Amino acid sequence: MRVHFDHQVFSLQSTGGNTRYHFELARHLAANQEIFLGLTPTTMPFFDLASESTRVVGRPTSLRPSAGLYMLNEALNSAYALARGRFDIYHPTHHRFNSLIRARCMVVTNHDCTQEKFPEEFRYNERVLRYRKELFRRADAIICISEASRQDLFRFYNVDPAKTRVIHHGLTRLARAQRPPAGLPGRDFVLYVGARAVYKNFRGLLHAFHDSGLHHSMDLLVLGGGPMSPDHAALIDSLSIAQAVVHVASPPDTLLAEAYSRARLLAYPSWSEGFGFPPLEAMSFGCAVLVCNTSSLPEICGDAPFYYEKDEPDSLCDTLLRAVSDETARATAVQRGYDVAARYSWEKCAAETLALYREVLA
Repeated sequence: MRVHFDHQVFSLQSTGGNTRYHFELARHLAANQEIFLGLTPTTMPFFDLASESTRVVGRPTSLRPSAGLYMLNEALNSAYALARGRFDIYHPTHHRFNSLIRARCMVVTNHDCTQEKFPEEFRYNERVLRYRKELFRRADAIICISEASRQDLFRFYNVDPAKTRVIHHGLTRLARAQRPPAGLPGRDFVLYVGARAVYKNFRGLLHAFHDSGLHHSMDLLVLGGGPMSPDHAALIDSLSIAQAVVHVASPPDTLLAEAYSRARLLAYPSWSEGFGFPPLEAMSFGCAVLVCNTSSLPEICGDAPFYYEKDEPDSLCDTLLRAVSDETARATAVQRGYDVAARYSWEKCAAETLALYREVLA
């Protein structure tokens, strides 16, 4: 079986959940595979995967992820695929497929329907949704990373349920450094990880952190997501909590691991997730977790988190206070978190994906 992964996500981001998914899938997939990276800014060690069964094509570049880099790599990917002939499985890594890549079957992954739910958050949204509609129409099978993402797919697209499969992500075990990295607050802290788009409800967390009074005795450590937006910076100033907010725009995994292990709580107040890596990562380090009782989060996180209700105005603040102060509930949450995190492995994800490849080829 020859499997081809195209360049798309590796041209558009240097790191992120989608990149990690394709890296871990390729790392554990027991099949002959060809990963076309092209000129890539990715920080994931894809080139270390090269072996007799895994062909990794590309070279690192200092160019930033961009539409221009995407178009260049699209042309290079086309030329490469035409030279390599027909594959058994073509697994596009993002919203589009390349019709010049010849394969017996095409399998795609629906991570979420965030762009469909929050179109105002995204540029070129109408074009992307047209690409996604055609991608799902042409696919022989569609992997959904949760049942919630599968139901969202049915909500927005006329897709035959028979060609969909729920295959959960695995969990990458982050390694702690021998020496604690710099960047952690001196006080106890609540941790926030990742992007801060509107649907991530970072503004709601800032208000809850202020209204709860926790900023007097704790810090809010914000990791990742790039530079703080002017709107969020202005809100932090207006709430007079700037002295309690510590932000690291691009943290290394060692800092992330140390933060999970030391945080009083991971607050992940997002309203929409296809899967959600940070809550599981935090649980694996024995960190209590707060999430919203919506989208895929109850399905993936089970009975471990402290849940708040999106449509109840005081719920986030009240739940935040309980999650940092109720020691009995925290101990239960931590133990349940270990159990939940242990359910997820990339070996299982890759094995189920390989079984699906074989099924569509049969």
